[in-house]
Amino acid sequence: MLLIEGQRPMAKIESGTKRMNASACRLSGAAALAILALTGVSLAAAPAFALERPGVETGSDALLSRRIAMGVGKSIIVDLPAEASEIVIGNPKVANAVVRSARKLYIMGAETGQTTIFAIDRAGRQIANLEISIGRDVGELGPLLRAALPKSNITARTVNDTIILTGTVESAAEAQRAVDIAKGFAARSASSQGNGAGGEGLVVNALTINTQDQVMLKVTVAEVQRRVIKQLGVSAQSAGETILTGGWGKLVQQNPFAINGALTTSALSLNGPNGTTATIQAYERYGVSRILAEPTVTAVSGESAKFTVGGEVAVPGNGNCVSSSILCTVGIVFKQYGVSLNFTPVVLAEGRILLHLATEVTEVDYQGAQTYNGVTVPGFKTRKNETSVELPSGASIATAGLLQQKSDQAVNGLPGLLNLPVIGTLFRSRDYLRNETELLIVITPYIARSIQARDVARPDDGFADASDPQAWLLGRVNRLYANPQHPQAVPRLKGRIGFIQD
Repeated sequence: MLLIEGQRPMAKIESGTKRMNASACRLSGAAALAILALTGVSLAAAPAFALERPGVETGSDALLSRRIAMGVGKSIIVDLPAEASEIVIGNPKVANAVVRSARKLYIMGAETGQTTIFAIDRAGRQIANLEISIGRDVGELGPLLRAALPKSNITARTVNDTIILTGTVESAAEAQRAVDIAKGFAARSASSQGNGAGGEGLVVNALTINTQDQVMLKVTVAEVQRRVIKQLGVSAQSAGETILTGGWGKLVQQNPFAINGALTTSALSLNGPNGTTATIQAYERYGVSRILAEPTVTAVSGESAKFTVGGEVAVPGNGNCVSSSILCTVGIVFKQYGVSLNFTPVVLAEGRILLHLATEVTEVDYQGAQTYNGVTVPGFKTRKNETSVELPSGASIATAGLLQQKSDQAVNGLPGLLNLPVIGTLFRSRDYLRNETELLIVITPYIARSIQARDVARPDDGFADASDPQAWLLGRVNRLYANPQHPQAVPRLKGRIGFIQD
């Protein structure tokens, strides 16, 4: 008679021990000899017949050790190797065990977590050690991911309240879509199972992208400044005291230009009768300033890249004074200036690119310098922009712009006299300042592809230094530029390149 113990469990179970007990299948000695005699097989050649069940052991000395992973709200039947008289549960809130018979144990998952279940026989010996791990049931998540992303190979696993996505996808957009589906599934699972699921949980993105796109970003920072200054001042004074007591010289202002100060010391002097003199100061300045910075940097989709061009200038910092003397030393700190670009691209579906970028252009401004204890500290002008945009490859968008106009005008003079018609001009001065600034920041991303080294155009392609006779007699600084047919030209030059064209 063949004896089979236990039934097949309802969930996948990892067995801690895999041993086979030949006593599970027993035949009487007489019956065995009769069968061997009829079949003509010797006793020595007859193999032992046994039924192997992973993780199930019978006999009084058997110990069942298993690790069971199941979802919240799921159940499983475990066959015990011997009759149990006592069941011990480490955390009844995580899993519950029901004994329907002496050798069958029904385990039900209550909420996410881990616990241990022990089974003890009547002799007080441990016959089962079950390590239970209850997580979210992601059995339905796999078909959802395969239906939404048929070209991807994604596996969903759970650890307590966390869903871990592993596998491969075709792009970063598919990876983000898989994460969104998993988050929606976790939220729905939490709402349907109540408090037992432990909330919405987390979704860990451990997906690998098969093809990593590269993004090249070109940023253009263009600024134009216009500045106009006009000054006109007339002062009159007399060497004698025939007009006003105390002399006119005491009525002339020391600094008649309040906005810009006296930008020139030259003046036109006119002499009149009775020692009367008039001094005319006139000054006018206008100029245009243009700043253009075009940094370009390339990065893999999903990774950050930073590009910095510039330098550092030393400015006074914290001082250090010795208490026993009056000697103090001034510390030095370095401030950066130049062009800085930091961005993170993410390639989405249909060639669209999501950009998180921060760009900054800083320059030293000596017009705003300050003097402390005889040390001149320069100022800094900064143009900074930080934003997130989405646009297709090759398209441009203005992420920031500034149009600023500033006009200052001041009239200084003697009260009452400066308002007199015609003659009041001798007692007043006019200072005028106008600034106009226009700033524009434009970005253009491209999905970059690698090219051959011979197709890369360098700034020094085709450049050759001028010979001494050419430099002395003709004033040239280079011999050839943009002429690849000349034998002395450096090869690989194709087309017009650079800023200098002979």
